[in-house]
Amino acid sequence: MLSLLLPQLAATEDAAEKAAHISPWWYGGFALAVLVVMLLITLIMGKGRPHS
Repeated sequence: MLSLLLPQLAATEDAAEKAAHISPWWYGGFALAVLVVMLLITLIMGKGRPHS
């Protein structure tokens, strides 16, 4: 099990080092944009009211 996790952990640490120059504001902005798009899709598909 540990032999499967160690390469993934090393790859994650490598990706984190490469992405260290990206501002945390970009991650927050992306998360907010995804949330807004999902909310819009929910409202459009459900016509703004719950299904029951």
